[in-house]
Amino acid sequence: MPKLICIIEMDKEKGLVLTTEDKDGKILQTVRMDGEAITLEVKGDSATSTIVQKQDSVTVTCKSFVLKAETIEVTSTKTSSWKSDDTFALESKKAFTLTTDDTLTQKAAKDATFSSDKAVTLKAAKKFSVEGDDVLVEALSKAVALKAPSIKAEGTKDVAVEGAQVTVTAKAQLALKADGVSELKGGMVNIG
Repeated sequence: MPKLICIIEMDKEKGLVLTTEDKDGKILQTVRMDGEAITLEVKGDSATSTIVQKQDSVTVTCKSFVLKAETIEVTSTKTSSWKSDDTFALESKKAFTLTTDDTLTQKAAKDATFSSDKAVTLKAAKKFSVEGDDVLVEALSKAVALKAPSIKAEGTKDVAVEGAQVTVTAKAQLALKADGVSELKGGMVNIG
């Protein structure tokens, strides 16, 4: 164990200062109580960590902050903010729930990816909108199914349906109509 230099200072104006210095390890530990705040500081050659406790706040400043516990609960009665100037990761070994009683907004300045090793379900109790400069819906091995009481496909320029085999079936009535020219072509055309 290195020899430590321990100093206790008491002053009616400056308050109480406790200092422990390890000259060999070049570490200085200080506790200050000045009547307004309690400041704990550990200073070394490469970094300094500080905890400042006031009557209405606690501020922790350090190079690395590690919190380990069996259960952690964080609650705030007002605004909460969590920011990172670098990579930010949230990970859970079991179920992960994100819930709000108000609006939920997710935004990325670059690409955004949402994926699952199993099924993905998106539901809306009312309106559901998908919008993009170019929208692609693709099924790699099975069919793409659209099901609703009424389905409307509209293109402001044109609508193209293409496939090795195209079938249009109506259980009641089928109407094909064009305000301009109607054209039906095929190597063989059967009507009736």
